[in-house]
Amino acid sequence: MGKFKRKKYITVLIVPDDNGKTFNLKMRNVVFWGFIFFWLISLVFSFYILSRHVNYRYTLEYNKYLLKKNKEFAKEILNARETVKRTGELDKQLRDLLQLKSKNAIIKYTGFGGPSMVDTELLEKEIKEDNSLISRKAFELAVKFIDEQAALNEKSFQEIVSYITEQRAKLTAVPSGWPVKGWITCGFGSRIDPFSGALSFHEGIDIANDLGTPVKATADGVISFCGLEPGYGNIVTLNHGNGYTTRYGHLSKYIIRLGQHVKKDQIIGYLGNTGRSTAPHLHYEIRLNGVAVNPVKYLNKEIALK
Repeated sequence: MGKFKRKKYITVLIVPDDNGKTFNLKMRNVVFWGFIFFWLISLVFSFYILSRHVNYRYTLEYNKYLLKKNKEFAKEILNARETVKRTGELDKQLRDLLQLKSKNAIIKYTGFGGPSMVDTELLEKEIKEDNSLISRKAFELAVKFIDEQAALNEKSFQEIVSYITEQRAKLTAVPSGWPVKGWITCGFGSRIDPFSGALSFHEGIDIANDLGTPVKATADGVISFCGLEPGYGNIVTLNHGNGYTTRYGHLSKYIIRLGQHVKKDQIIGYLGNTGRSTAPHLHYEIRLNGVAVNPVKYLNKEIALK
């Protein structure tokens, strides 16, 4: 028969500070460690509950922040809606000024469907009703409206820019202004030829000034001829496109070359007395589709975009 195994005990001694009666608590070893284990579990659980409470409070505050931002974002979307509406109105004003078809007409003929203001009414309604949370559908409809309206405005503005660019190119190709400072000594049309005394047709105008006065191009273009021509002496011909050409005769010299691109008001030569000329002057012609037209109409002409 084996020896009886002795149970182990732990004694907890409690000694008061006032020298009072001492207490001692004797318990089995397994009970003591069980109590310690239970205390530790309770402590961990208490910390868990406390952390969950703190996290819950933080979540509540964060939710309040998100709700606030939700409403602020909704208002910003409505502000963006007003911005795209204003750009749409500006687009209409530009089209009226340029006499272009309205954007609605363009949408009609291209089959491009436009957005509706109804798409933003739900968001506006929910804001006015002070809903605690703006619905996702309201956001989606409003953003869709803004996105489509902005795309429409962009498409329309691109068309306006293209139109203005095209008109500007045409504008710079139309002769305008004086090619040289001076006074007109012979106009366009029928006249008595100063050399033969016979009636002839003068296809340009003569502008007199001092020898060597700078002569400028009256529009953007390309030099299609420069050299001597019977009767005209040193002459320069500029091709401006869109059917327009200009000719500058009796020059003392020219400072450009064949095929060169020149800009309006660029000096191309200097006033002279070459060819059939009785005194220093510039013979200036404008031709439209090969037919001479009266340059006087173009000297101070204001050309509008139309």
